[in-house]
Amino acid sequence: MSASRRLVAVLGGVIVALLLTGYMAARASSAAQGEGAAAQAAAPEAVPARDVVIIWCAGTPGAPAVPSPEVGPVDAVTQATAEAGNIKETAEKLGKELEAAGHSVLLASAEECRDPRVLVNSKALVLACPDYFGLPPWQMVRFFDETLYRLYAARVRLDGHVVTAFATTDRILSTLEGVLGSTGGKAVKGAVIASRHTSAADRDALVKQLAERIAAALK
Repeated sequence: MSASRRLVAVLGGVIVALLLTGYMAARASSAAQGEGAAAQAAAPEAVPARDVVIIWCAGTPGAPAVPSPEVGPVDAVTQATAEAGNIKETAEKLGKELEAAGHSVLLASAEECRDPRVLVNSKALVLACPDYFGLPPWQMVRFFDETLYRLYAARVRLDGHVVTAFATTDRILSTLEGVLGSTGGKAVKGAVIASRHTSAADRDALVKQLAERIAAALK
């Protein structure tokens, strides 16, 4: 092979090596950028802190009548509830009382609250639900299983938090208070606030008293 051909071969090899080096560097840079963007996208959003978080579960006001057994299987059954004095309305009134006392409040349905950081970043946790056949509604049980349990599994306790509840019966109030007892929070006396056999004035008075107990415990 002549000297000129050897030179061309050498130069060709150098050029190929440079091109491969540049290609590999570009791929590495692109991969690093992709990983950085993915990590940034995967980073959870910050959860704003609230003084009081009220987790409620209630039926649907004005829901249609439950289908009779003769209808056979149905896709879902929505539990009806009173138009006035239902759990959601009571939770909203409690929230307004606490806001009037100077506390920031977050109201969330048991179905919506899937992030345990919401509870950790609060100073007080209130649970509220009606009595369905002597049990909390399945939405509240799911909240226990999927949100509160994550704190338990990670051994995160709500030490220093105020915890309380209200429900439509003593039985469910006792259940909610038992669940809250496992969080390590400071228990405040809850309340039975039912739409049946209770006047609007009496319900409002019970809400105000509960708000006062929570506010006093937060001082």
